[in-house]
Amino acid sequence: MKLIILSNHVLSVPVLDYFSVQGWLKAVVSTNRLRGQHLGLEEFCNQRNILHLKVNKKGLLVAVNELFTAVKPDVVIMFSFSYRIPKVLYDFPTLGFFNVHFSLLPAYKGPDPLFRQMVDRKTSGGVSIHKVDDNFDTGSVVLQQVVPFIPGETWGIADGRHSAVAVNMMVQLVEQLRATGGIAELPVDAHAASYFPRATTYELAINWALQTAEEIEALVNACNPGAGGALTTFKQQMVKVLEVSPVDAQGDPGVEAGTVVHADASGIYVQCVDDKILRVNIIKLNEGYITGSKLAAMGVQRGEKFENGLFEYQETN
Repeated sequence: MKLIILSNHVLSVPVLDYFSVQGWLKAVVSTNRLRGQHLGLEEFCNQRNILHLKVNKKGLLVAVNELFTAVKPDVVIMFSFSYRIPKVLYDFPTLGFFNVHFSLLPAYKGPDPLFRQMVDRKTSGGVSIHKVDDNFDTGSVVLQQVVPFIPGETWGIADGRHSAVAVNMMVQLVEQLRATGGIAELPVDAHAASYFPRATTYELAINWALQTAEEIEALVNACNPGAGGALTTFKQQMVKVLEVSPVDAQGDPGVEAGTVVHADASGIYVQCVDDKILRVNIIKLNEGYITGSKLAAMGVQRGEKFENGLFEYQETN
């Protein structure tokens, strides 16, 4: 068995380790966009003397074509690999070219399915492994597993839990291909098909005038840490909200959404359009990350407001 993994995600390391110990892993391909914690993937490959190829979008075809020609892989799997693969490469692996996707396909096709499912407040998602074809996330699905969302979890936590499931499914896929030489296509509900592009700046911003407390909490969680937080304006400064908590309390009628209704050592409390209250726990200012209790200690008071500054700015320019 000769296996090549295309990945930009440090959480692929456990499955790389497994395949390497089995003697199957012949190379890992990443894009030239490896950053932060994901550099751990490159460090792992270097420590294990695993061939690690970093490619840019322009040079991908030539570099990967040369690698495939030299290795002659039986199986290729993409796991959080952001560049589109040229069609000419699909037929290189004799047992199949597969992609890991964090939704129950054909629902939530697109580059960031976790974000979309969390914003939509889905109670469960899942992991799919499908064959690669000409379009995004449209190839035949061969493995699927449901993954429930945990209330209040962030995108980062959900990503980690889905990745752990994906690792086991990738092992299952390769073991079955190795044992039988093939894997059957699963039936899926074509009527459930949906596609979502990457979120725009508007979609990453809180709209205090329209979004309920529950919707704001879902957006904030979906933006942490991938988008760096949900955008809003406070004291004429663009800030990012990274964590909020629902409060078992009802606001006063007539209070404008986004208004701070209470501030003390426990944090700052903001009324939403449905008159429910959110405690703002963590925000990111230009000066750094600040807790709600720190903001209160610094003088944030009842009556101050978070505003839809992003929307107003975009509309007047």
